Amino acid sequence: MKIRLQILFVCIFLLIEFCPSLYAQALLSTDSENIINGKLWVPNYSIAQGEQLFLSQLELNGDLRFKGKDFKNQKFFYDITKDEIIIAIPTEDNTSRNIVLNPYFLEGFTVLEREQNYHFMRGNFIHDELQQNAYYQIFNSESLRYVVKHSKARMLNSKNASKTFKYVDNSRMYIIKKQQLSKIKKTKDILNFFPQQKKEIRRFIRTHKLKINKHTPLDALPILTKFDL
Repeated sequence: MKIRLQILFVCIFLLIEFCPSLYAQALLSTDSENIINGKLWVPNYSIAQGEQLFLSQLELNGDLRFKGKDFKNQKFFYDITKDEIIIAIPTEDNTSRNIVLNPYFLEGFTVLEREQNYHFMRGNFIHDELQQNAYYQIFNSESLRYVVKHSKARMLNSKNASKTFKYVDNSRMYIIKKQQLSKIKKTKDILNFFPQQKKEIRRFIRTHKLKINKHTPLDALPILTKFDL
């Protein structure tokens, strides 16, 4: 009996391993070609507040670049704690499943949020020193490329006696100039790229109450837009 069960398990494993049709696929509404996806998305923790999601939203609108092809106007969300992009696919019982888009094929994506666009690319398309399979937000100014790895750390909320957890921003920032990658941790690191404009930039930062750090990485964008001309 045990031998028969072992043989049965081996057959099931081989069937799953070698039959790609058994993997989940999502049929995008704007194209007849399927996007091959990876595993079923399961959040590590409750997503009631959406704190671990990009922009804290369970539904983003934007474009996906998958295996060299662009898919416009898609609905998805981005779990930045797991660095996974998830899309809902319909099922036969008129429900949906959240499936992680295959990171080996998803080259980048753009989030379209009101008047703000957020462009992301996989690390291997940006720079050799970045995580090759991770997704980074990129912003290009005249001579610089600003790169942000959005991340959040899950920490125990010390102010709450019930031992609840909270998510704390832990983003990493970089600037690429002439193919050289530099880490950005604070405002001073940005100023070093503009030695002739430091006083003017400091005044601009004070006026607009900007602060460049792991909690507010996008505060660098107005500076680059205005001064890297």
